[in-house]
Order: sequence, then structure tokens, then C-alpha cells
Amino acid sequence: MNAPTEAELESRIASALARALPHIPRQDLVQQRYFKLQMGHKTEDYDSVASWTLHGKADILIFYRERALAVLEIKRETISLTDADYKQAQSYANQITPRPPLVIVSNGQHTRVYDSNTGLRWTSDNDESVLTLLKNATKVAAADMRWAIEALMGRETDLWTRVVRGRTNDLINEMIDHEGNPRRPFAANLLFPRQITAELLRSLPDDVRFILIEGTPATGKTNVIRELALRTENSDKIAILMLRGNGPGLFQAIANHFAAELEWNLSPQDVRQWLRRLSRGKQGPALVLAVDGVRRETRMAEDLEELATMQLGDNLKIVITTDDAAALTRLPGNRGETALGVRARTLELGPLGLDEFRSAQQLLVERQIGFLDGAQYAEDYRAPWLLRAIHDQFQRDPQSATHSILLDATPGLGIFRAARDSIPVDADTARNYRLVARDWVADDAAQPGASALASSSGFVIRRDRLSQTGAAAAAALADAGLLAPIRLRDGQDVYAPTLPSSFMLELATVVGHELMERSGADPFSAGVWLGRRLDGTFLGDLIGAQAVVQAGVTKGAFSSGIISGLLSITPQEQLIDDAMIALAAEDGRLVYFIIKGGAAFECDDRGIASGEAIDLGAERSRMLEDTTAWMMLGHLAHVPSVADGSEARADASILLEIGTCPFPLMRVNELGLPHLEHDLGAFGRVLCTNEGTVEPTTQAIMHLLAGSWPHKEAWIAEAIAKDSLPLTHRIMLALRGVRRVASPDHAAWAEAELDTVVMPVVNARLAKASDMTSKASSG
Repeated sequence: MNAPTEAELESRIASALARALPHIPRQDLVQQRYFKLQMGHKTEDYDSVASWTLHGKADILIFYRERALAVLEIKRETISLTDADYKQAQSYANQITPRPPLVIVSNGQHTRVYDSNTGLRWTSDNDESVLTLLKNATKVAAADMRWAIEALMGRETDLWTRVVRGRTNDLINEMIDHEGNPRRPFAANLLFPRQITAELLRSLPDDVRFILIEGTPATGKTNVIRELALRTENSDKIAILMLRGNGPGLFQAIANHFAAELEWNLSPQDVRQWLRRLSRGKQGPALVLAVDGVRRETRMAEDLEELATMQLGDNLKIVITTDDAAALTRLPGNRGETALGVRARTLELGPLGLDEFRSAQQLLVERQIGFLDGAQYAEDYRAPWLLRAIHDQFQRDPQSATHSILLDATPGLGIFRAARDSIPVDADTARNYRLVARDWVADDAAQPGASALASSSGFVIRRDRLSQTGAAAAAALADAGLLAPIRLRDGQDVYAPTLPSSFMLELATVVGHELMERSGADPFSAGVWLGRRLDGTFLGDLIGAQAVVQAGVTKGAFSSGIISGLLSITPQEQLIDDAMIALAAEDGRLVYFIIKGGAAFECDDRGIASGEAIDLGAERSRMLEDTTAWMMLGHLAHVPSVADGSEARADASILLEIGTCPFPLMRVNELGLPHLEHDLGAFGRVLCTNEGTVEPTTQAIMHLLAGSWPHKEAWIAEAIAKDSLPLTHRIMLALRGVRRVASPDHAAWAEAELDTVVMPVVNARLAKASDMTSKASSG
């Protein structure tokens, strides 16, 4: 069907006015097709021509002798006149001061005229009755706003979409860091696209009415709602109303928003009726209530549970973000599902995936923040809060407008400076985080599978292991929204900090104090304690290295005893057999396997196997142990330093030791891009040359050789004399990195050192390794 034209609209207006006001000359009536309505604090523009073209209906203001006489609603002939048409036109009239005394509705075949004060049908035998209406209009009080609620907020208009989108936009702007306040969730002009948003857009048209987005704090759940709102701001299918999860509850919160936007006095019951009516409508976009940060036993959670029991139509969808979906979907005591749980679908949000990180990289490059080759292999960069801290630190630099930075392929100790600059928490928050961190450090008991996996990918504090002081501090933090209570899948209750960068700073400080106390009695044992305690901990290598740096700053030198203790924990590569392991599936479930005889059998948490055997092949049982201590040393080697009682460079000496490790000293990236290696048989395994300096140890060598240290060539000669292929291979990768990051003179030196010194040794040792491997295979 062709869209109605403006000419048709003109013809319909003339016909309707002739029928409704036959005694008034046409030249005395002036029409206004574009007008403004004052809706509370905001002004809404109305374009009758655009509405006629798009929807086949329009509202026009009619003036008689410069006085507003009527609101005229014109519809297509194929659309019957209903009471709702009168209510909508009446509600427009109510917004105009003085209010037009007449409301006229017409579809070309039928025309009705109403008194806007009484709502009764009106007829006139002469123009004197019109003058009387205009005279009385100035004396009539404003009509009941329920007219507006019934009509303007109905699905037949687009006012409600503008209202909810406007409110969502206002809330998002309140949460954006416009003035250097990094505690706000959003950074201006920085939004990392997430694949879960695309999945949401695919899921919302489906029959599922409730969608829960679950993820640990600071994974970007609130940013998903922001992205969803931005991607649908011009949609004719979806309109997003964003709400905070705390506060007065769902229905009261919506009532408050409409009161603020339109100065309408709605009750929660009015909102219930509006939502029910809107959900069943046939026209207009679907309303999506996006409620951020919902916790159990809150008014918002109670109202969402009530909403799940209401008989709603398909045009209302609810998206909920939460740290703990089970708390909303399971009954107390795990006795069954809640009404919300029966109707909800849960989506898991974790760190950035590979494609998401690449998008984030591109976005940061546009903000003058680049990465060295290999960053895509570094798991630590996948934490959105870490990228945000790095971004904020750079943007505060006065030179950021004219300069750019190039980040290492994997994060280093600079993240602590970025975190310290980015989150200026108050003294009470810092103290409470520190008290909780003390209990975390003291909790050195073995952790079950779910807790161990959670600790390897984020900061978690076991609630049952808190002291009385720590529990009080945790309760205060939780009340302030700075700790999130979560129940893991194995039933353990834990806390997760909602400001992980601030908790990381306090944890490093606490570990540093503990290290200093222990090193006073026995520095070697203190180093061993540090390497063991932080093994398997999220960012444990960086936190441990920062603790040693803090201790070194206090003493004026690194403790050789602590370094020796860390060096004594030699990384191992163990063959695993006749053992049970737990892995985290993509949906967050724990999956258990028994490894035996080169095969894996899926089993339950008691070790009872089920299903077919999975042949693991040649790489079946390779697992690394005790890597954290040497990874700490790799980060420490980035810091030019001396050890106590020595004038030699401690960082250079450390690299000569840890550089001989026969396999890469880095965490395996479980988020879609494992690093590539070359297996050299008895000589070990080394990173593929295309992966750059992604390993912290190699990065440290690159920084050592990129500067003006006068003993670089002697150090390379000493390294070559160790006859370690992994060490010379790391030096080769490091020199290639120097060519990119160093000054032209240093880059030229690196090129010459590569060609004349290092590559001949690497090639000779690779040939020797290949020959030995061939003989071993033939033998």
C-alpha cells in the first residue's frame, strides 16, 4: 500500500472542518501541522505530516482568530474511529495552554466533535457557540492527567518510546566519566563491543521474556546495557528503559521516572496496568526493561518476581544483569525454581573473547593506545576493567592529545600505577579492602575445584575464612556495593570486589607487608612463601612482583634472599596420569575428567566415569607446575635494580637464570587463542617467532637491551655461553622487538647484533636439536 501523501492530508483536513464547523468560514480557520507539547520538563516536537505519511494518521492544531480552537485528529478511511482516538486527541489538547475547547476526530467517512472540558459530543448551529467555547476555555482547569496516561503512553503513539529512551540516555550520561571521575562505570567515547549484545538482539524477538546476564563484577555487564541502548536508539522494534537494580523497586522506579520526565503523578499500580496493556499491544516497538545490578532480597528482585507471574504479552521484555543468577532463579534451600527462574534464560558474560579483544584493540588504537605484537595471546588484557584503567591513565596525560603510547604484549607492573591513578577511593574503602585482603592472604588452605578456578580468573574471598574484623569490613563494603556476594557452583559463598583494581592495590600492599615481616627472619623462606602463596592466583605473578618492588623500595635494594627463594621454585612440566581434573566449560559449569592411560573420561565430582574415552594424543598429559615464582621474576626483571650487597644488575642476573626455562613462562590463554610453540625435543619448547615478545621474560630482555646499558654485549655473550637454546631464542625475539621500539641508533645496534652474533648461534643450535630429534626418532 502506498504511503498517504501530504495532498491527501490537506484534502482530509478541509473535509473534516467543513463537517465539524460548517458555520465558520474556511479562511477564518488556520491549521498548524507542526507544534510543540510541554511534557513536564521536556518539550516534545510533533510533526503531523510525518505522522500521516508514516502511520496514516495525524493531529493538527486548528486556530480561530488567533485562538486555539481544536485539536483535529485525521485517520485513514480504513481505520475505524474508536474511543481511544478521542482520548489521544484530548490528551494533546490537555497539554496546550489555554486548552483548545474542541476535539475533532475524523476518518473521512465519519467526523465527531467533542467538548474537551466535559468529553461530551458537541454540535453548533452558528459561530456564536464557538466564541462562547473560546471564552470559557480560559476558565477551565487542567484536565485529569489520567487522560494522558491512557492515551499518550499507549502503543498507538511514539511518545512513550521517546520518554523511555530519553530517560535511558539521561541515566547513561549520569554514569559516564565526563570530568575525570573514573569511579563511574563508563568512559566517554569508549565502549568495547560485546558478542553477548548481538546475542541479546537475536534473543529478544523470541518467546523468552526474561534474560539474565550473569558475570563477576567488572566484566562489563552494565556496558552491555549501554551498548544495547545505543544500538537500538533508532529502532522501530525495540525501545530500552534502563533502570538501576537498587532503589525503590521496579514499579515505583518507573513511576518516579515518568513523574520526573512528564510531571505525571503515577502510582505503582498505574505502572502495572500500563505494562500489562503495553505488553499486549499490536502496534509500535517492544519495551525492554533493562535492570542493572539486581541482587536477591531487594525490592527490585521482589517486583521482578511479581512481574514474572503477571499475564504479559510478547511486547514486553526484561533484561537483568546480576552477579549471581542462581540467587534470583532458585528458591531458598535450592528447593526449586522461582517464577523468574522458570521463565528466564541466562547468558554468561566473562572476559573479552578473541574477537572482542581485537575490537577493543582497534578502539584503543584510535585513542592513540597501541600494542606490541602478541597482545592477542595475553589473557590478562582480556579484563575490561584493566583496559579501562590503562585508557584512563593515558587520557589524563596532558600530552595524550598529541602523543601515542605502545603497550607491551602482556601487562607489566605499570598496571599498578594505572590502577592507583584511576580509582581514587576514600580512606574507609581502602582500609576495608585492606582488612579483607589480610584475611585473603591468611587463607592458605587448599581450595576445591570451583573456588580454585574462580581464584585463577578473578579475585574471590571465601566468606567462611574471614576473621571477625574482616567480616565486618566485608559487610560494610557489601552494603556500599563494593563487594558482591556470590555463591559458586560448588556451594561455596564468596565475595568478589566490584572495584578489582582497588582491591588489587591493597592486596599487593598486604602481601608486601607480610613479605617484609617474613624476610626479617629468613629472606629465602619468605621468597619461597611468596611464590607458593600466589601460585594459581589471578594476576599472582604481578602482585608478587609488586610486593617485592615495594619491599625493595623500603630497603633500597632487592633482597637477594627473597630472589633466591623464588629461583628455588623451579618450574616443572609434569605428565599427568591416573588423576582427576576440573575444567570450566564455556557456560561456567565445572566439567570433571579422569586422566588415565593416555585417555580422558568425563566423570562426576566423585570420580565416577561416564561416556566414551577421549584419546588425548601426544600432547595429552602436559601440565605446568610451579611457574608463578619465575613469572614474578620475569616482571621484576623489567625494573633496573641491584640486589643487596651487590653492585651488579639484579635484573640482568635474574634473566640469565629464568631465560633458560625450557618452556614459555606464561599463562595458557583459555579464551580462544593458545600461543604457538616449536617443540625442540630434549632442548625444550620455544614460542613461535611470529608471536613477538608476549612472554614477560622475553619482554624484560627486550627492555634490558633497548636502553643505553653499557654491558649489553657482554651480557649477551654470557647468555650464549650458557649453551641454552631457549635463552638464545628469547634473546633473538627480544632483539627483534628492540628494532621496533628503540631509537634508530639502538635499533641499528640490535639488527647488527642479531645478524652477526645471535642468529648464527640460534641456527647452529636449532640444527643440532633437529639432528638429535631425528636420531632419537630413527633409533
